Amino acid sequence: MPSVAFEPRIVPDPPVWPQSVVTVVGNPKAGSRTAAAAASVAELLASELGTPYRIDELVDLVTFAPAIFQGERAADEDRVALEGAIELASSASVLVVATPVYKGSYTGLLKSFLDVLPAQALAGSVVVTVTVSAAPSHKLLADLQLRPVLAELGASVPTPPVALEERDLEDLQVVLSGWIRHNAGLVQATTIALQPIAEPTPAQ
Repeated sequence: MPSVAFEPRIVPDPPVWPQSVVTVVGNPKAGSRTAAAAASVAELLASELGTPYRIDELVDLVTFAPAIFQGERAADEDRVALEGAIELASSASVLVVATPVYKGSYTGLLKSFLDVLPAQALAGSVVVTVTVSAAPSHKLLADLQLRPVLAELGASVPTPPVALEERDLEDLQVVLSGWIRHNAGLVQATTIALQPIAEPTPAQ
C-alpha cells in the first residue's frame, strides 16, 4: 500500500487577552490628577496582563466636552473626537473608567458620555472603575452609582473599584500594586470568558 504524505498542520497561537486597555477619564479639568491616576492603573494592569499599553488609548473627555453636551452644534473636530472615543470605548477588551467624586457622586461629564453610548456598547468588555475622593466615606460610590450604569451598557465589572483618596496619590504605585496583585488575574480570566467561541470549520 502506498504511503500517504501529510502536511503538518500549523496551529496558530491563541490571541492574548485582553487585547486592549482603554481609559476614559471624566474629570472636567484638563491634565487632572484623576487622569494621571487612571493612566497609572491602565499601565500597571496592561503590564501585568502582558498587553501593550498605548497612551493614545486614554480618552480625556474634557478635551471634546462640547460635542458631548452640544451634539451637532459642536465644532467638527470635537464631534470627530467624540465618535472616535465611542468607537474606542466600545471595542475595548478592558476599559478603565475614572472619575473624581463631586458632591458625593461621579461627574456629569462622565454620565453624559455614558448616555451617548449605544445600547449594550460595552457588552464583552471588562470595566475597572477608578474614583478619586477627599474622604474614605466615598469609597463605595463606584459600586453604588457607577456599576449599575455600566451594567446597563452590557459591561462586566468583576472587581472592586480602585477607590483612591487624595492622599493616596502621593504614593500611588505602592497603593495600586496591592490592587493589581489581587485583581489582575480576575480581569484576565473574565476577558477570556467573554470572548465569542469560534464557529467550527466545516469538513471538506
